[in-house]
Amino acid sequence: MDLSVLHPVHSPERNYKWKDLLNSQKGHVICRLLEWSGWYNQDISQRLLGHYRLYQVFRVENDSNSHKSTLLTYIVSYKATHWLKYFLSSIVAAIYYVFTFGKRYTPFQIEGINRLLISDHPHILQAFLIEADKDFNNSLSKAVEQITSHNFLIKSENRLTLIQKRTAYSYIQNSSHYFNDYSTIQTIPNSIKGKEKGVFSKKQLLILLDILAENGAIEKIDYSKLNKFDAVATMLQAISGKSKDSILEQLKDTRNNGLYSFQNPAELKQLIITLTNLSDMFRNAGFRSVSNVLDRKLRELDKHY
Repeated sequence: MDLSVLHPVHSPERNYKWKDLLNSQKGHVICRLLEWSGWYNQDISQRLLGHYRLYQVFRVENDSNSHKSTLLTYIVSYKATHWLKYFLSSIVAAIYYVFTFGKRYTPFQIEGINRLLISDHPHILQAFLIEADKDFNNSLSKAVEQITSHNFLIKSENRLTLIQKRTAYSYIQNSSHYFNDYSTIQTIPNSIKGKEKGVFSKKQLLILLDILAENGAIEKIDYSKLNKFDAVATMLQAISGKSKDSILEQLKDTRNNGLYSFQNPAELKQLIITLTNLSDMFRNAGFRSVSNVLDRKLRELDKHY
């Protein structure tokens, strides 16, 4: 890892010996000490490095074979204790403000950005931690760009964001009202008006059939054949219990707009959530061939971020 990417000013006249020394630390105790001391709150890049170091420690301690489940658990666990760090940082910021006659305490500002990151935009942190092992500099640059964009200050349409929805519901079912079983009311325009918790929506059913077709298990629905829609709707009504008219409406909407289409970042995020729910559900049930196809779809959508 090239730690010079964290240097605020790239100049041979600047001495970053101690900064590089502390940033290179990987030990369990020292990383947590740097975290609680506020060392990682110097700037956004430093904050992301802190998450990277802490995540590596978390992976070793939990010794999980599943990179994804460890990542999700790390973010949920970090969020559970972050309120205390934020509270302590706010006290220091208040003292600093008084004794410097109104100056702002930069680490507290970064702590505030970190709070938004883990609460409203955990997908940015997730993508960074996944890609950092392969290319730290590029993933860091991408994450910093996303955090510093104006969209970062726009609160998610649904507080139950990607990372929270992907976490195993059994782990946190009784700890937070932000989490459901594996889905919430969908917000995709021109889709469904609402859905029962834990039951596939019409769009999810069509996605499932499409994934099974890609896996070679069944034939694909030919959306160009309108005369087949009635029979398809009858079959899906028997499977799901949903009204035939609403299924026909979904089939026509899919024919016109596509099954994986999106018009804006919010719709893209909701589509990723839908596919993620399906992937996790089938993986947990042991149908890895299905979840692997869904994961491939997710990787294709990740390129649009």
